Amino acid sequence: MAVKIAVVGIGAVGGFLGGLLARYYEKRPDVDVYFIARGETLRQVRTRGLIVRTEDAGFACFPKLATDRAQDIGEVDYLLLATKSYDVEQAVLDYAPLIGGNTVVIPFQNGVYAVETLRKMLPGTQVWWGCVYIYAKPEGPGRIYEHTLGYTYMYGPDDGRTDVAEPLDGIFAEAGINAHSYNDIQLRVWDKFAFVSSIAAISSYTQKNFGDIISDTGDHAVYMALIDEFYSVAEAKGLVFEGNARQATRDRMALFPPDTTSSMQRDFAAHHKTELEALVGYIVHEAGALHVDVPHYKKIYTALKRQSA
Repeated sequence: MAVKIAVVGIGAVGGFLGGLLARYYEKRPDVDVYFIARGETLRQVRTRGLIVRTEDAGFACFPKLATDRAQDIGEVDYLLLATKSYDVEQAVLDYAPLIGGNTVVIPFQNGVYAVETLRKMLPGTQVWWGCVYIYAKPEGPGRIYEHTLGYTYMYGPDDGRTDVAEPLDGIFAEAGINAHSYNDIQLRVWDKFAFVSSIAAISSYTQKNFGDIISDTGDHAVYMALIDEFYSVAEAKGLVFEGNARQATRDRMALFPPDTTSSMQRDFAAHHKTELEALVGYIVHEAGALHVDVPHYKKIYTALKRQSA
């Protein structure tokens, strides 16, 4: 019987991973790949396939089925959830028929909000941690452009038992996809969250690119303070990081081109819905519950919340 994998959210993150899976397993009987999509994206995928373009290649692929009706698919073995964080709850409600007693749900999103939300909504369901390092963007409905030159998808349960992930590891490996389970996945998720949260906060607040933030003494100092506050909250939650995690996160911004902007910053600039609560509000709320002082996070969160109201 074929392993069933459903991808919800055929944007940059989900579309690229789902596209790689669908391309390899399109004519193989051992894995069935399904896309959940809506509107014009669904229409385009059904008529001409999902189109993926990279720096050196491109391809079109068709899943086993592309649909907006979860009942057309039924229960799956793996549900890869790549929606925005603010769509997690609705996705669970809309696509409940995909989730059965043996389904593993993996959210590939920034932060930890999705995992905590899914575990509350789906008690008894296996919800693993997921994390992605990729630079990709939609080029239109059903069209993805990836130009990371070294993407990575990471996942796994938080008990460190990577043996339970071996079947999924094998599926990705056979397809030549850089996706792996890790026994320290929770720390890896939090390490990325530290950077994404702090840079989303300062860039959205200042509306400056990374280079301008680094060159501005005051803004750069705030960025450094945000990182310290973030790790204070994480450590208060009981997480123990190896090495100098704070410094590694501080150094990460300099690795990007100076004109880089954060996705939340672009959403604020375009007056779109943002992930403010998942990326910044979460830290402020956890800090309050844990009695940790985060003055810079509070100031920025308050200002951005007022701006998005």
